[in-house]
Amino acid sequence: MNYLHKIGKALLLPIAIFPIAAILIGIGAMLGRVDATFVHFLSVILRTSGEAILGFMPVAFAIGVAYGLSDHHKGISAFAGLFVFLIITNVLAQQRIDMYDFPVDNFNQPFEHIDNQFIGILSGVVASAVYNRLHKLHLDTLNENVILLLTLLIVSLGLCCILIFVWPFIYNKLIQFGDFISSLGPLGAGIYAFFNRLLIPIGMHHPLNSVFWFDVVGINDIGNFWSSQGTYGVTGMYQAGFFPVMMFGLPAAALAMLRTAYPQNKNKVRSFLLSAAFASFFTGLTEPLEFSFMFIAPQLYLVHAAITGISVFIAAQFQWIAGFSFSAGFIDFMLSLQMPFTKMPLMLLVMGVVLAIAYYFGFTYIIKRNNLHTLGREIELDHRVTTPLQNTEIDTICTALIYAVGGMNNVQAIDCCITRVRFHLHNPGAFNFELLKQTGAIEYMQFGDEIQIVYGPNAGAIVEHLESILGKQMKHNN
Repeated sequence: MNYLHKIGKALLLPIAIFPIAAILIGIGAMLGRVDATFVHFLSVILRTSGEAILGFMPVAFAIGVAYGLSDHHKGISAFAGLFVFLIITNVLAQQRIDMYDFPVDNFNQPFEHIDNQFIGILSGVVASAVYNRLHKLHLDTLNENVILLLTLLIVSLGLCCILIFVWPFIYNKLIQFGDFISSLGPLGAGIYAFFNRLLIPIGMHHPLNSVFWFDVVGINDIGNFWSSQGTYGVTGMYQAGFFPVMMFGLPAAALAMLRTAYPQNKNKVRSFLLSAAFASFFTGLTEPLEFSFMFIAPQLYLVHAAITGISVFIAAQFQWIAGFSFSAGFIDFMLSLQMPFTKMPLMLLVMGVVLAIAYYFGFTYIIKRNNLHTLGREIELDHRVTTPLQNTEIDTICTALIYAVGGMNNVQAIDCCITRVRFHLHNPGAFNFELLKQTGAIEYMQFGDEIQIVYGPNAGAIVEHLESILGKQMKHNN
């Protein structure tokens, strides 16, 4: 859970730009309906700009996660994440699999979407892990960079050898699973929607989507809805229930996270949360919001997936039908009102209001009840820790920290975020916060074997000094 929290924090950097990209696409789509040459040209520019940014979301994840998880946040770690991603996605590109006829189950073209968000996150995690390991060897910069790239090349090719067999197996099993639940009617639609959200973190929602939205097993829900083919009241049921969630539920969740943010942090997170909420409502692009809490607070994401399943089930059961071509946002909702297979669409808005209430109060309760560290829930700093520390002060703090955590032999790992020094301890019961109160520590939190001590903006300098002490001790012991 601790490492998932770190991944979630690392993702905050790359996801910040995506709400703006979604808004550009939405405005471009609306302007595209205006019959004027200049306006049409402007709409093309806006849509192309937004689509270019969204198209590189996995690449941004690879770079951002590698940079965010690396020690000291060096630029070479970001390059390492991109390096791993490019190797995996090019070696396992679908056209290359087709060309060389690898001995894998290639019937459903499982590698068509290998350049997804999960592979981006995986690339960043692998790159940062290798970088951090090599960085602790204290090699000179040139040797470290050369060894890093050679090691990453070997590790990436090893990952390709694993993925070339594991990925098609999971992919095809999900298609079989989708084929099975498609026979369950509205209940199957709800189960599909639940897994649609649940599989986004690992990038495996594409094979499930293909069963219901496209013509893999004969459903082709999106194509049939927009071509007015199929059964009135049934065609579109795998899409309709997403509208209340994306237009109302997730924006309300963003407001809940803003409300539960600490007062001193509200201004820091307001612009992102409000723009991400608007992007979800306007265009149906939910990834910026979802990735902002799926790893930091997975219990919230599980609730979100469950509510999405319920929403799609209810809409399918009562035959409240609307469809989308991009995603379930305001623009596609308005466009679908003109389609013959749309049925009782206003009820989706009514359900949206209900879901907004459920999301807002549900997320607020869960965040406060479990003290979840969603956006903006950082500890307030006081004046004692806002100025840079002198070397002698850092020495004093580090000495106190070593005693307070039970000695360096009790330490498994050390890291930090912007304001906190984090220790993973063999025996967390040995920790004594009383020894730190005179060193500027504000408070501490404990999560299993992890102790987080709030020191404010000097946390990075303290951890860097602690790591140098730990490195010297390891050399002495050797």
